Amino acid sequence: MEEKTPETARDEQPKFLRRGEDYESLYANSVYFSPSEWDLKLTFGELDNDPKDNKPFIEQHTSIAVPWLQAKLMSYFLTLQVGVYEIQHGSIVVPPALMPPSVDLPTDQDPTQKSVYEYIAQKREQFFGKPVIS
Repeated sequence: MEEKTPETARDEQPKFLRRGEDYESLYANSVYFSPSEWDLKLTFGELDNDPKDNKPFIEQHTSIAVPWLQAKLMSYFLTLQVGVYEIQHGSIVVPPALMPPSVDLPTDQDPTQKSVYEYIAQKREQFFGKPVIS
């Protein structure tokens, strides 16, 4: 019996999954999120440098829209994947240049905007720690 390595175990699929004829595996180090009332569109791309002027750009190559129910389930499973990876390999350090910006407290008294601000601030602190004030 062949021993499973992390690489072979990762590529194994449950018996109920089948890959279509047009299945392809692509690399992305950029994801752009486009929310709507019905779904969340994720547009994947790769950061590259333009050889003409050596300026960075993102070459987008694939877009997938998922309903909000699937987005919530993906969020759960993605959080588990990252958490387990960090338990096994150590914390993933986000460079300051890639750190998501903090949001400003809304100036009006709209309770929904205040709730959104508090939620984003709480999640940012949960993921990246307390913001550094310079």
